[in-house]
Amino acid sequence: MSSLITRRQLVAAGLVMPMAARAAPTRRIIEGQRFTGTRPLVNDGWLDGGTALLAESYTTIRNCTFDNYGNGAIRAAQGGVDGLVVEDCSGSNLFRFFENSTWDSSPATVLSNFVFRRITAQKIDRGMIQLKYGSNKGLIEDCIALAADDAVTYSVGFALVGEASDIQYRRCESHRFFEVGRKASQYWNGDGFSDERGNARIRYHGCVATQNADGGFDTKSEGVYLAECKARGNKRNYRLWNTGRLEHCQSETPVSRGGIGGTAHFSFHGGAGSHYVISRPYVRATATNASPVFLFETTEPVVVDIYDADIKALGAPLIVVNGPEPVINWYPARASQKIFVKTERG
Repeated sequence: MSSLITRRQLVAAGLVMPMAARAAPTRRIIEGQRFTGTRPLVNDGWLDGGTALLAESYTTIRNCTFDNYGNGAIRAAQGGVDGLVVEDCSGSNLFRFFENSTWDSSPATVLSNFVFRRITAQKIDRGMIQLKYGSNKGLIEDCIALAADDAVTYSVGFALVGEASDIQYRRCESHRFFEVGRKASQYWNGDGFSDERGNARIRYHGCVATQNADGGFDTKSEGVYLAECKARGNKRNYRLWNTGRLEHCQSETPVSRGGIGGTAHFSFHGGAGSHYVISRPYVRATATNASPVFLFETTEPVVVDIYDADIKALGAPLIVVNGPEPVINWYPARASQKIFVKTERG
């Protein structure tokens, strides 16, 4: 019989710690601090104010306040950040609360396995959180973004760009993002939430977008999923460009805040392959609001499956088509759904 004792036997006897237990990183905690930058309270929207923190891997930032900062009160440290947690924080007079853009010629700063929770920021000029590159596996929950009165061009409450993937939003809110200084003859941007082509597996649960100049939810990613979301008083409450599913999402009284382009509850854009399932949409509008419920402005026919709609928009058409005719499938049949509108077509 061999007298050699294997590592497996030592682990079983409790004499050697497993590799996974020994590899747990030490977490840095930054808690209960107030940070104040140099950004003027009155400015043209573009002025910087510095950055309070460069967040590194396995850092928790908790119960902190950030006032008067520029493009990122918190920025991701260069070279990639894993395991960042930011929670129970607030901020005011910011160009952007969080940013992971690189600078100079440094490699992409990818954010992975991150959490942002219970954060409120107001007087934001460009956005609350922007995630770029291949950032992945993140949760953003119970965060509220309130735009400044003088927000700059292309402002967005929560923005995903590049190849960001596997990100969930839960109960987040984005309000009043619109561009100041645009001419009436131009299209006014400003979204509550946005994602782009190249993003993947993006989920929105119970999120709210109100009073934004363009889209409440402007989503271009493939296979997006929205559930129990609410959009109210945006120019186009839901702007849909690719493929995905919406479950019991609410749309109320779209409003134009300036510029060209009409209003709509659900507007469809983009080209070939676009397909959405819209289950139990809840739509309400004032009797004088003429925003179409479904507006189609695609370059190729889009397929839309609509299940169990609850729509009351007595001053509006149900469908407006500016482009190729869409394929709309009703489940159950259109006549059996709770739909009350001024006209079928506009």
